[in-house]
Amino acid sequence: MQYYSDGNILSVLAFFLWIPVSYFGAWRWPPAKATAVLFLGGLLLLPEIVFFKPPGLPDFSKLEIVPLWILIWGAVFRRERFAHAPKSRWFRLCVGLLVSGAVVTVFLNTDPYQIGARDVPGHVPYDAVHAVLNALLTVVLPFYLGSVMFRSASDLRVLLTTLVAAALLYSPLQFIELILSPQLHRWVYGFHQHSFLQAMRDGGYRPMVFMAHGLAVAIFTALAVMAAAALYKSSLKVFRFSAGWVASYLWVVLILSKSLAAFLYTMVAAPLVLLASPRGQALTAAGLAGFLFLYPLLRANDVIPVEALEAWAEDEYGRERARSMTLRLENEGRLLDRALERPWFGWGSYCRACVFERWSGESSTVSIRDGAWIIRFGDHGIVGFIGAFGLLLFPLIALVRRMKYVPRISDRRLLGGLGLMVGFAAFDLIPNGDFTRLALFLGGALWGCLSGILQEVVDAMREKRLRARAAAAGWGAFS
Repeated sequence: MQYYSDGNILSVLAFFLWIPVSYFGAWRWPPAKATAVLFLGGLLLLPEIVFFKPPGLPDFSKLEIVPLWILIWGAVFRRERFAHAPKSRWFRLCVGLLVSGAVVTVFLNTDPYQIGARDVPGHVPYDAVHAVLNALLTVVLPFYLGSVMFRSASDLRVLLTTLVAAALLYSPLQFIELILSPQLHRWVYGFHQHSFLQAMRDGGYRPMVFMAHGLAVAIFTALAVMAAAALYKSSLKVFRFSAGWVASYLWVVLILSKSLAAFLYTMVAAPLVLLASPRGQALTAAGLAGFLFLYPLLRANDVIPVEALEAWAEDEYGRERARSMTLRLENEGRLLDRALERPWFGWGSYCRACVFERWSGESSTVSIRDGAWIIRFGDHGIVGFIGAFGLLLFPLIALVRRMKYVPRISDRRLLGGLGLMVGFAAFDLIPNGDFTRLALFLGGALWGCLSGILQEVVDAMREKRLRARAAAAGWGAFS
């Protein structure tokens, strides 16, 4: 096995140490707690930009290694959980589109081409194996783990409480980097995981800690604020502290992290959690995910008011922030034009969907692929886009339709809060990349908890009917 790391030996050893750590967690803790702690712990603590290359397989980073070990140890210690794999036709359709689309994409992109000094390779048939494995590991697996490991109201509480607790424990590291600049990844693992210039914001710093980017830390903190607000609404505590005070503290941490989008998400989400009905929260979340789902169509038909958005950003937040938005939208437009040359199955990998300078062959000065949606749409086309982001949309549609059947108001409030977290995490994939896989993981957990709670209702009704029949037949004395 080969590996790639710019860091010290600990940046590699951390992944081997993760094997016994994940083994202990899966063996010692209940499945929901083990999955939540291990998924978030690996995401928050393991190094970035370290890749392992098994022979004949694609690269594995922490985003693939962490859920894969949870799956392996879950199959060893919690095999009964996998009996609850999603059986929805929509889930099967999405997985089918991802797998079959990945294969077709490879065979439709065997043509190499040259632009300037750059030779862009075509795909070979064996790339189909890599493409299928990549789709299963990066898209299906996080959703699948969430759906099978979280199956009840108690599991739902464990997930939200663990996420908030993780954000609380992470916040001192964020304060260190707010004061001293993002250095922890370099101090521990020997290298910076991203451009230091992007960590500088408004005369201060945006913490990255051990995550891929400051934006990843910010969206994680924003989701924790939403989770804490949902716990407060249900009168639950975190570490014996009021969840309301915890939410306020994390919101201050988020403000200091200097990420405007994540801050605005909480400004909308927190009032919804505290004031709106659970069904209203579910409708809002479905609307956000639906907007992501329709965004390529809206953007291609010039429905999105680009110029008005740029003017609004300049008026509200200054020329620097407006210029950042303008560059993103301009790059997005160029990349969308490129993607629409092969709309159904995309261009495949090797950055074939990138836009290159005609004479030099450089890509960085012409187009930067920021949003997860344009990366997915450019590489895998409409088919791959529907397969991936359909996994975020269908649990929220199910939540809207089935919320009324959840009997306890506290469960409805927590499901509504989790739905909003999924909705805003999905919406964030328009301007930003998928740094964490949290949107898919939480979407799967939403589906699993909703299905499990409703199954408990069905089982209780069935048992009630059986008891009534037994009593009517005179068997009550023997029950």
